[in-house]
Amino acid sequence: MKTKKFFHILSLILTFSVVFISCEKEESGEQITEEDIALAEDDALADALFNDIWDAVENAERIVDDRLFNARKTSSVIVPDSCPTISVDHPDTTFWPKVITIDYGDTNCEGFYGQTRRGKILITVTGRYRHEGSVKTVTLEGYYINEVHIEGIKTITNNGKNDNGNFIFTVELEGGKVTATNGISIEREFLRIREWIAGVETPNRWDDVYLITGSANGVNFMGEEYTRTILIPLEWAASCRFIKSGTVESVISDRSPVILDYGDGECDNEATVTKDGKTRIILLKYNPRPKIR
Repeated sequence: MKTKKFFHILSLILTFSVVFISCEKEESGEQITEEDIALAEDDALADALFNDIWDAVENAERIVDDRLFNARKTSSVIVPDSCPTISVDHPDTTFWPKVITIDYGDTNCEGFYGQTRRGKILITVTGRYRHEGSVKTVTLEGYYINEVHIEGIKTITNNGKNDNGNFIFTVELEGGKVTATNGISIEREFLRIREWIAGVETPNRWDDVYLITGSANGVNFMGEEYTRTILIPLEWAASCRFIKSGTVESVISDRSPVILDYGDGECDNEATVTKDGKTRIILLKYNPRPKIR
């Protein structure tokens, strides 16, 4: 019964951004089952949902920072795609903490890439983005992406610069939950480190590059506990829709680990899944589309 529910939920929820389509190498992959691939898709789905919130928070904070400290003070602004409205409770340069609200409204608002969102993202900020020790606490209020309900509290701390001169951010997710329209959910918590390795010196966010390390744990749609560990740092670039490089190991119960390898740094949609020495190529998809199993 759980397996049937699992495949039913995938037909509903995998309308979000990052989906996998697998194509098997001729000589390998027989020991990697469709269930392995489906569970890898669950993992990518949860990551995509919470990374989407990271992007929204980072963009909103930069917009507010620019308005406050570059003589363009205002309490609210609408982003270029008219979705959402971003506001700050104290539009000045002295009062901290501030609460930044990203408001998508009560009905679905379609943004870039055709994603629909509604609800609010609330960000309590203790200091400017680049200030060592500044902390952002992110909470969600009735927040949905493509009719998927997202919950959780995310805390982002600026730890200053490391020995390489790069800013280091600790990102912790507590109580993360993704719930489909039929009530079946996936749970996730994680602790990650983001190292800002490029784009620091420019105001253009599209040249930003981060390296991501850390681990996650939770319960998947089948009710099974899992752990997820980044083995080789993930390279995330604002200019690329996909993770450019790095590997992740996922372990469910007593099964063999599954390794997801994003490649060697090219901005493309190809990755591989390896289990017990067998490998399958998968193609990462960003645009939403229905997927029926």
